[in-house]
Amino acid sequence: MRTLSILFLLVAFMTSMASAELLTSANTLGQGKWAVEAVGVQDQNVSNNSDYNQTTYGGYIGYGILDDLDAYLSYGISNVGGLPSVMEIGGSGYGLSLKYRLLKEGEAMPVSVAAAAQYKSVSVVTKMKPPLVPTPTETTANGSQTSIGIGCSKVMAPFVPYAGLVYRTEASEGSETGTQIDITVGTAIAWSMQGAVLLEYTNQSITDKTGVGDHTSGQMAVGVAYKI
Repeated sequence: MRTLSILFLLVAFMTSMASAELLTSANTLGQGKWAVEAVGVQDQNVSNNSDYNQTTYGGYIGYGILDDLDAYLSYGISNVGGLPSVMEIGGSGYGLSLKYRLLKEGEAMPVSVAAAAQYKSVSVVTKMKPPLVPTPTETTANGSQTSIGIGCSKVMAPFVPYAGLVYRTEASEGSETGTQIDITVGTAIAWSMQGAVLLEYTNQSITDKTGVGDHTSGQMAVGVAYKI
């Protein structure tokens, strides 16, 4: 049961919570500014099984340390759907990320460009029920993920289209269990100077070391952000 828990932890939960959360926009908040975001994410082909899907709800708090440097805290909860009735998998995760704007959009630069890094800690609970096991059992597994990424965005009011490339490594109990490359495209749609709705799609290419097998997964995310 431990192996199954870790398997889903690494190839499901740590691939969610919005792949481009580091790079939703290459623009930064500005020194001393705050922002919040609520997001919902839907993943398909979870753990290389087309019957499984994952739904994640999360939130982000961002703060502008400098004009070109932001820090973000994130938290999310997930559940895997499409599983047999004798199995339940759910979990939570929190992360800390930094985003630095390398280039600022202006007369001499058509887009903004930013780089980012993130650390994420995840805990997942797997529940098994009869007849899969003689008596109900519950197993908890913990893992971590580190990510680096680069992305660009352009203001085309009220739209801010963006694209990002993120590389991730996952580990559990001190051992690397997989890597992942995410390519994301999306747009923010501003309704005011402070608020925006975000829509994005991510293609995830997952290299697995747990026995699930290398595979790809599609992810759709919707968010609502507000700058304070």
